[in-house]
Amino acid sequence: MTRDYGNQVLVEKSLDDLTESGDAIRVLDDNADVETRYGGDFVQSVDGLEGGTPGGRSFDWFFSVNGIVSEVGGAEFPVNAGDQVWWDYRDWTDAMEVGAVVGAFPAPMSTGYRGSDWPVSVECLDSADACRRVKERLTEAGVDADISVDGMSPTGDTLRFVVGTWDRVKADTDASRIESDPSSSGIFARFDSDGGSNSLIGLDQEGHQAENFGSDAGLIAAARRGEGAPVWFVTGGSEAGVETAASALTRTDLEHRYAAAVKSGQVVSLPVL
Repeated sequence: MTRDYGNQVLVEKSLDDLTESGDAIRVLDDNADVETRYGGDFVQSVDGLEGGTPGGRSFDWFFSVNGIVSEVGGAEFPVNAGDQVWWDYRDWTDAMEVGAVVGAFPAPMSTGYRGSDWPVSVECLDSADACRRVKERLTEAGVDADISVDGMSPTGDTLRFVVGTWDRVKADTDASRIESDPSSSGIFARFDSDGGSNSLIGLDQEGHQAENFGSDAGLIAAARRGEGAPVWFVTGGSEAGVETAASALTRTDLEHRYAAAVKSGQVVSLPVL
C-alpha cells in the first residue's frame, strides 16, 4: 500500500493466510482500517486517508494486481496465491486511466493475470544490444520470451516488449499516445525533438514538464487498453538511452514505480514528484 504513485510506502506485507473467499478489498480490510462506498465495491479511505477533492484536484485509491490496474471493483477481484496486490492513493485529475504499471516486474509476465497467461514477445525495432539485454532480464526472471525483428505484432493476445529508439517506437499505436498527454497514455513522460535528437521529458502529476533527462536517458513504461495484454516500452532518445533502460529491467530498479526514467544508472519514478 502506497501513496502518490508509489512514492511513499505505507504498508508492505506478505500474506500466507489467504482463503478461497479472499478478494482485493477483503485482503486490504484485514490489514488496515478501510471504509468503502458503492455497496462495498470501492475504497473510500484507508487508515484515515480519504478520497476527495482537496484544492480542487481529485484523489482516490486505485489498485493493481500483478502490474495491471484492475478494470473491476476490488470486491469483484479474487486474490490468489502469488498475486501482487498494490493499492495506491494518488491524484488522478490528469490521468484517470493508468492501465498498467512496471512496479510489479517480473509480473504479469511471470504470474499471468485473471487466468490469462500471455506469450511474451520482444519486438526489436532497432537497438539489438538492448533487445538482447531485455531478453536476458526476462530469462533471469524465469520468463520465456521470443525476439521478433519483423516489426510490431498486431495481436492483443501477446504481451509485447517494444524495444528501440523513440524515432522507431513512436510508430506503435499505443506508444503514439505518449506524444499526447498522460490523460491519453497514462504515462507521465514525452520526448521532445531538439536539434535532431529526442530528449526524454519527465512530467509531474499535473502533466507539466518537471525534468529534461536528455537524449541518452531511457524510458521503461507500460500501457494497456481494454482487456488485452499490456504493452511494455523500453525506449530512449538514442541507442545509449535504450540500452540504459534495458539494464534497469529488474525487480529492484522498478519496484513501486508506475514508470521509470533511467539516466547514468539512476532510476527516477514517473511522474516526477
